[in-house]
Formats: sequence, C-alpha cells, structure tokens
Amino acid sequence: MHFEAWPGYLAWVALVPFLALLEDCSSREGFQLGFLTGTAFFLPGLLWITYVRPLGLGAGPAWCGLAAWCALFLAAFGAIAAWGLRKGWRAPVLWLPALWTLMEALREHLLTGFPWLNLGSSQFANPAVLPLAALTGQVGLDYAVALGNAVVCALLVHPAWLLSYKKTLGACAMILALAWGAHQQSAAQALWDEQGGGPDFPAASTGLKAAVVQGGIDEDQAWTKEYRDGIIKTYLGLSSAAVDQGARLILWPESTFPGFFNEDAPEAQAIKDFARRRKINFLIGSTLSTDGIYTNSAVLVDTQGTTLSYAKRHLVPFGEYVPFRRWIPILDRLLDNFGIISFSAGSQPATYAVDGGFVEPLICFESVFPDLARQGKAPDLLAILTDDGWYGTSPGPVWHASQAAVRAVENGCWVARAASTGISLIASPQGKIPYTIGLGELGVMVQTLGPARPTPWRAHGLWFLWVCAALLTLSWAFSLQKVKKS
Repeated sequence: MHFEAWPGYLAWVALVPFLALLEDCSSREGFQLGFLTGTAFFLPGLLWITYVRPLGLGAGPAWCGLAAWCALFLAAFGAIAAWGLRKGWRAPVLWLPALWTLMEALREHLLTGFPWLNLGSSQFANPAVLPLAALTGQVGLDYAVALGNAVVCALLVHPAWLLSYKKTLGACAMILALAWGAHQQSAAQALWDEQGGGPDFPAASTGLKAAVVQGGIDEDQAWTKEYRDGIIKTYLGLSSAAVDQGARLILWPESTFPGFFNEDAPEAQAIKDFARRRKINFLIGSTLSTDGIYTNSAVLVDTQGTTLSYAKRHLVPFGEYVPFRRWIPILDRLLDNFGIISFSAGSQPATYAVDGGFVEPLICFESVFPDLARQGKAPDLLAILTDDGWYGTSPGPVWHASQAAVRAVENGCWVARAASTGISLIASPQGKIPYTIGLGELGVMVQTLGPARPTPWRAHGLWFLWVCAALLTLSWAFSLQKVKKS
C-alpha cells in the first residue's frame, strides 16, 4: 500500500450532502440524519476491529458498538447544526466548521477518547494543507476541511449562506488566514532545515542516526523457545545491518521482546551484550512486570547495557485493561479465574538523551492523540513503537500509520514508527514519508535526523479550539441581536 494513493481529496466535498440536508431539518431530524451518516461512515471505517483476533466472538459487537458511539458525535452535530440553522445563526459557513471541530475534539477526549478517522487526518499527504498542523494542531486541519465542505455546499445548494458581502468577506478572511498560516509554517520549516536550526536553538541533535527494524513475524503461533529464539535472532540480524549503515539508535516494535525484559532473561542479556559490543542504543517494546504490576513499555538500552523504561500512559480499554474492574469485585475475581490480567498505565512522559538528541517514545494507540506527544520535553525524534499485527491486512494499519506524518508536522520533528508486521515508516518534520516497510515485510530503514523546530502547536496546544468556540458563540449572539431588532 502506497501512502500517495490516499491524498484525501474527496474529504473536501464528502460532507456536502449531509450539510445540505440539515437546512430543512428539525433538531430531532438532524440528530437522526447525523446518526445515520455517522453509522454509514464508521461501520466500514472501523471494520478492521473484526480482524482483532483476541476479541474472538466479541469482535462483532465491539465493532458495531464503537461505530455507534462515534456516530453519536455526528448525531449531536446534526441536532445542534439543524437548530442553529433554523434559528438563523449568522455565517453558517464559519460556525458549522467550528461546531464540527468541537465535536471532533469532544470525541477525542470524552471518556477514554477515540480520535479515529478525524476529518482533518485525511490530509496527511496533502503538502498544501498539512503545514497548518504546526500552527493549530490536528483541530486546524479538521476546521479547514469542514470549511471547504461548507463553502462548496453554499456555492452549490445554499447560496444564502454567502449572499451578503459580510458573510462572503468573513469566509474569504478565514480561508486566507488558514492559507497564510499553512504557508508561513511551511516556509519556517524550510528555513529551519536550510540553516540547520535557529540561532536561539542550537542544532545539538544534528547527526543522530536512527534506524527502524521490522521483523514481519506472524505472532499467531505458540510461544515456544524456538519461536522466541527466532524473534531475537531475526531482530539482532536486522539490527546488525542497521549498525553497518551507521545507526546509533535502533527501534524495535511494541512487544517485540518475547517475555519480561526486566527479569534478566537470557534474551535480554544478549541484547545488552550487543549494545555494549557495537556501541549503540536500543529502544525496544516489551512488557514489564514489577511486583505483580504489568506495564506495556518501551525499554531504552544504552551503549553501556543499562536500561530505562517508559510505561504506556493511554491504554486501550478492553484490550489492555477492563474498565471498572477494580470497582466490581465479582468481575475482578471472574477475570482472575480466567487468567486475564490488566496493564497499569504510566503517569509520566519520557524524553531520553541519545547521542546528542532527544527521543520521546509513544506506544501504539498513543500516537493518535496529538496532545500526548507534546506533554514532555520537546523531542528531536518521536519514536512510535506499535504492533498492528492484530489488524491483519485490513485498512486499520494504513490509517494508523498515516498519523505519524501529522505528529511530525505538529511537533516540528522527525518521527520513526516501528511496527511488528507493518507499516513501519520514517516521517520528516514537513510530513513527508521517504521510507516505508509494508505489511508483512521484513526490512531496515536508517535516517540521519536534524534538530526539532519549535512550533506554535507545541508551545500553545489546543488554542484553536477557543477560536472555534468564539465563532460559535458570536454567531449565536448576533442571531439574538437580530431577533431583538426585529
């Protein structure tokens, strides 16, 4: 699968039929239309859940339930949008995208959050729009694409949305502001790359050479000693090839280590010996066990064979833990009887100094949450370790991998993504993806990294959501003023 085949052009008109129908809907009808639209979108979009083998017979209900949950946010959008349109809220071309963006953000944060298939994420391969993420984050991309849909809807179906010169001027001003922001961030990144860093930010990380190795090993088999030995042999062989290409940091995917790395297994000793002998650093995905507490972790092994670890902070509900398990004793005992353990979540981000650069690990599901990547010290490399083998050859791994490009632009840094069975990739701070290793393939990628550029998103986070809230509030307030005058 080639990322170039996913430019996201259809996203700019995909909402037009939905928006066009809302004009004549009641709030109840808007809710129903939104739920129907969301269900029609998320059912095929989340079909990969049925490939997740550990879910067993629960895969079908999980797929339908999660699709319905995501569709509720479109239903809420439909209800509020229909109500606002009937009440005559000013400038729908501006406030409808703002409402959409706020609903997307709510889906990302409510309960545990599930920001899968955001509208703006479709633009990960669009070089004209993607730089906007450095200014506004993912939410700015959501707004930009929703704005495009609203403008097309106004031009084709509801010209009254743009008839007055004030409405047209407002829409043009917002489009120009977003285009200017994207251009400015693109130019700033190009200048930063050309100069090797700015005068106030020394390029301490220039020259760090990182490698991603992908073993492409099928995990659906018995974990015999021969199988475990085969994993270590494969990955050490790939690591040796990476070292021969000058790599100083080598990433192994999530849960690659066959066992608990902190229990001094022979395999762990072999990795430490390799690191000392070849004078390189590893970042390896492994489960860790400490006093009966299990964590999904990334283990840093330095050139001296010493280790540090990062524990995954945002766990997958029902995949890595069962919600409310400790609050319901009967459920806890039942799961214990079946030998079902729950992982414990980490509490802190981690940034490691490696060969003059700073590296921040993220594990699997964490990579789709923009705010997680900006909580620690600014890294020169975001290292994403993931195991997408559970999803088979469905579209799930493709969308999951694409988010690496968005995280790279948001944070102004390189992203290296190591996936056990693919898709592994390296993304530049501009969001370009020069190297990939496909599904089921075996391979090595090596890249020399430059210093990270401080971005407005990195410094100020979700500031654009306040802009969206202001647009929505002003549209409502001006409509009230119009009613009073009449």
